[in-house]
Amino acid sequence: MRRTMPKPKDIRPDVWAAFRACRLWRAASDEAIVQLATGARVSDVPRGTTLATEGEPAREFGLIVSGKARVFYLGADGKQITFEALESGDPFAAVAALAGGRYPAHVEAATPATIACVRSEALYELLEAEPGVARGLIGDLSNRVVNFTSVVQTLALDVPSRVARYVFQRALQSGTPTAQGLEVELGMKKGELAMALGTVPETLSRAFAKLRDEGLIELHGGTVTVLDVRALASLGSGYSEG
Repeated sequence: MRRTMPKPKDIRPDVWAAFRACRLWRAASDEAIVQLATGARVSDVPRGTTLATEGEPAREFGLIVSGKARVFYLGADGKQITFEALESGDPFAAVAALAGGRYPAHVEAATPATIACVRSEALYELLEAEPGVARGLIGDLSNRVVNFTSVVQTLALDVPSRVARYVFQRALQSGTPTAQGLEVELGMKKGELAMALGTVPETLSRAFAKLRDEGLIELHGGTVTVLDVRALASLGSGYSEG
């Protein structure tokens, strides 16, 4: 069992909590995390702040202490496609920083946020001191590949199918059974969801209306009630039932 130590007095409580919760070094000792946290550059930023720019050298990686951020790609037509939503305890650009490469996408604060930036050398030092941490890093990289594949598959669908896929996945993760069906929280504002699904709010609203008219869902604000799970899953998969 990992020995824990009291939170160091010179580290902010929210910063310590985020570093301790980060999945990249979940197996690391508290002493090692203290070194990471004390060496981090912590800043409070307003919504819309650019945290990483695609193509720029990745000399450090970030950790969301509080608030939310998003990872997105900016197409040649100016359209933004969100690949990942980040919240407290989530890292970003760690793989790019370790590889000594460039940021593969843009990262932006989606809300007012507190961000901790860590030198890539500090993570290398952690891996050398505690090699077992590498297993968590490899696992995270594998999950990111799977998530990226899912994003590509989603963007290949039409918008109603993208919405169906998203709602179905949310239902699997956190759906609550009710007398009417599975109740699901969308988890983000509709404008943010539209960007995450590679569309615009108006088209997103029409997609929700289509799913409602077909008897698949009911929508009340940010809550969706799934009325026909099987049909929703079929639509979200991109294959129609024959």
